[in-house]
Parts: sequence; structure tokens; C-alpha cells
Amino acid sequence: AKRVEMKKEPCFGDCPVFTLTIYEGGLATYEGERFTDRIGLFSKQLNDGAYRHIIEAFDAANYWQFQNVYRAQVPDLPTVTITYHKDGESKSVKGKDGRPEAVLELESMLDGIANSEGWTRLSAPESNLPPGTIADEIIVQLMDEVDPRVWIIQYAKQGGAIKERISPNNNYWVITYDTNIIPPQEMLDWLRRDNYVLGAEFNKEVSTRN
Repeated sequence: AKRVEMKKEPCFGDCPVFTLTIYEGGLATYEGERFTDRIGLFSKQLNDGAYRHIIEAFDAANYWQFQNVYRAQVPDLPTVTITYHKDGESKSVKGKDGRPEAVLELESMLDGIANSEGWTRLSAPESNLPPGTIADEIIVQLMDEVDPRVWIIQYAKQGGAIKERISPNNNYWVITYDTNIIPPQEMLDWLRRDNYVLGAEFNKEVSTRN
């Protein structure tokens, strides 16, 4: 049975998006969606002391006393929902910066577990890309005046790098990035929203290129 769950939603920047779940007995799962070096589903077993410390911290905070939702003053921050299950009841507290200090301390404790070592991958994320697609290579057409070496710097956090120029006459480039940090379709969508990008598509193995 679930005892504790923390879900972190997207923000306007590159905040980690994931769900951490802790089950009765200390089994923990981590499901990373984006901006984390663990994309997909992972698990680990917490030792008894660590597990008991978490449960005792929620009980000591008297988690049921808090509001279900706290209004945010800073909209850019990620929304965090922390749920505690006990004796068949559950209590969720959702918010951003306006939450009580005791709730932020519980979040910090859970972040410590989420960021710890020793996770085992259970499943990789679904890519659902057509056969022949090179998932970590995207062909971009940049505006003529854009220098690709400067432009790619903004994608450093996604592992972005220029691989090669496709055509000497046009501003077409193959870029690579880290699919463990951002899923392929999301990276493609991100590039297509970039004001300096005229077009973007996944690279394909030569035999399947149109």
C-alpha cells in the first residue's frame, strides 16, 4: 500500500518533473518525466531507519492540519503535491511557494530520497517513434543569420550539441541531445517553438530517409 507520494509538475524553466512514491515497508519508486537524469520508472528499497524516519516526520507534522491547496505568489515555480496515506485515509497538500515551513521541510526530506543513489531501472520511457528514426538526432533549419554554435548553447542543459551541417548552402544542421534528460518528442516540440528555428524533424537512418 502507498504511504507517501510526491508529484512535481512542470515550471516555466527546466525544473525536474517526477513522481516519488513510498510504499508500506519502504519500497520506493521514482517515475521521471523530464529534466532529470532518470527518465522512466525506477525503484529502490529504503532501509528501515530511513522509512520510519519519513513516517514519523509526517505524523510529527500533524499532516492533517494543513490546507489542501495553498495559493502561490510566484507562478513560475513548479506545483508540488504531497500525499500521506494512513489507516485508510489520505491527505494531499498542493501548492508552490505559499506552503507552510513544515510542508517544505517534508518536501526537502523527500527530495533527498529522490536525489539519492542506488535506483534500479524498471522500465524505459515510451518513445513511440517510427522505425528508422534516430531518436537523439534532430535536423533543424535555422534562420540564415543564426550562428548554430551560439544558438545551441541555450540547449546545453538538454545535452545539446551540433553534430554536422547537412547542406553547405542552407542553414540545415543535425543536432544531438540526451534522451535521458528530455524525451524525443518533447525536444522536437521545444525546437519547433524556438523563434530561430524554421523547421525541425527527427533524423532517420539513411535507408529510410525520404
